[in-house]
Amino acid sequence: MLTLPRYLLLLVVISGCSRPSTPEAKSDNDIARGKEYVTAAHELHAVEASDANDYSKMTQVDPNLRKEAVAAFDKAVKDDPKNPDAYYARGFDILAHANNTNAAIEDFDMAIKLNPQFAKAYLMRSRAYAAAGDYTKAKADREKALELDPGID
Repeated sequence: MLTLPRYLLLLVVISGCSRPSTPEAKSDNDIARGKEYVTAAHELHAVEASDANDYSKMTQVDPNLRKEAVAAFDKAVKDDPKNPDAYYARGFDILAHANNTNAAIEDFDMAIKLNPQFAKAYLMRSRAYAAAGDYTKAKADREKALELDPGID
């Protein structure tokens, strides 16, 4: 069994072994570690850039598929005109791809009329109003969306 003074001496010896013996050696170690961090950061950035490029390619839609999607949204609204989700989905699609804010607002209006508690519809209508330049209505809809669902933003 070690006595207390020998134990402390052993700790000092062990801890001294892991430290560089001179300030120059410590500086060299710090520089080497810094270079490792920079290399790792560059590698991470390259991976993130690659992922971003892959994502942008995935979001490019085939024009034929785009037409099918539009037809499917229209059919959903026609088949179930009392379904707020159908109007919301079509409005979202119009806003995202057609840049027709008036048509998107009309669909969000209908979704809200059918379901006055539809926070997502208020939020998206807010974004459509903002895109159209009507910031007063955009702000009011955003506030309503947050009132209905505080975590929606």
